[in-house]
Amino acid sequence: MIPVHVVVLQRPGSAAPCDRWILQEAPGARVTVVSSRGTVRPDSDLGPGVRRVLVDDYDSDAVLGELFRICGEDRPDRLFANSEDDVLRAAEVRTLFDIEGQRSASALAFRDKVAMKALFAGLATPAVPYRTVGCLEDVFAARREFGAVVVKPRDGAGAVQVRVFHDDDELRRTCVADPAWVTSVHTGRLMAERYVAGSVYHVDVVVDGSAALLVSASRYSCPPHRYATDNSGSIMLDDSSPARRLLTGAARQFVRRLPAGHGVSILHLEFLADSSGRFFAGEVACRSGGAMIRNSIRYTYGVDTSRLACLIAVGLWRDTRELTPVAARTGWLLWTGGRRLAAPADHPDWLVEHVVSDRSGTATSAVDGKAAFLVRGANEEEIARRFAALSAGDPVGVPRGAG
Repeated sequence: MIPVHVVVLQRPGSAAPCDRWILQEAPGARVTVVSSRGTVRPDSDLGPGVRRVLVDDYDSDAVLGELFRICGEDRPDRLFANSEDDVLRAAEVRTLFDIEGQRSASALAFRDKVAMKALFAGLATPAVPYRTVGCLEDVFAARREFGAVVVKPRDGAGAVQVRVFHDDDELRRTCVADPAWVTSVHTGRLMAERYVAGSVYHVDVVVDGSAALLVSASRYSCPPHRYATDNSGSIMLDDSSPARRLLTGAARQFVRRLPAGHGVSILHLEFLADSSGRFFAGEVACRSGGAMIRNSIRYTYGVDTSRLACLIAVGLWRDTRELTPVAARTGWLLWTGGRRLAAPADHPDWLVEHVVSDRSGTATSAVDGKAAFLVRGANEEEIARRFAALSAGDPVGVPRGAG
């Protein structure tokens, strides 16, 4: 059934034209966008006939209040949220008003890395061994059980607040230097898992029910948690790569294991490979990959994963064929904390996109770059060589937005 009324929950910093995507597929639909004052989208950017409701503070309960009012007066056929931060509250509204799509229990699980680990049981890529922690004794116990450990939020993203402890002395020094971190341990929102020293991969998947419509596997150029000292980036894996076959197979199995009615339309999965080459599942989020992952997929596969996920979520995508590459594979690199990066002076044609930010200071996450580059190549090796050609110096070029 084509939806008659769709409500879009859109963070003020998002410029995604979700309403326009919906109207392109269902011109007669009514679309209501709920955001806040200070939105980056001017009224002129909205689709024809779109109604927008703005609150003063997007992260306040006022947004839920408006959603309750709108759904109570004119119950929508679908409710879409294009940010991971809104997944749970959008699901609560669907549950309350019996709207089709992802409900509370599913959304809550996807906000919890521990809950997601259970879905990898029995697969060729088991979850990294872990412990939940609620006090320092739990952290020390995990450190002694696993050796080096990673302590991170169960619901975090972008490698923010991730800490690695190689021994007890390092853990003690952190506690003494940052008492607030000790307090955060008491919240129950942290977990400790074995530190896997090796390569980190991500697989980005567009999901329609039990089918994976697009599966793209890439290798990070360095572990994301090292963004403060190294530059963030990733390269799509070669078709012949054993890692690609293993990881895309694991991603498809993961999708088939999702409970009926899960309501998920996009996934970002991360995997780790230790020094022996054994793979482990790291974490899963029901969102598009950050930084330039969307740009990379758009060039290679010819589709915008955010648009595709939106249309699936609101019931407007009918094509069940799996999408395959239509152009050369790509890789992206951000100047976050490593050597200064800049485009070669001749701006070669393999440099697909080059974005310069006006931000200064140190990176606050793995997706917070002062410059961004999208590179194409025939294979992983060629893209890696082209990464190396991004010379040190002052970045040059015309800012275009890494979107």
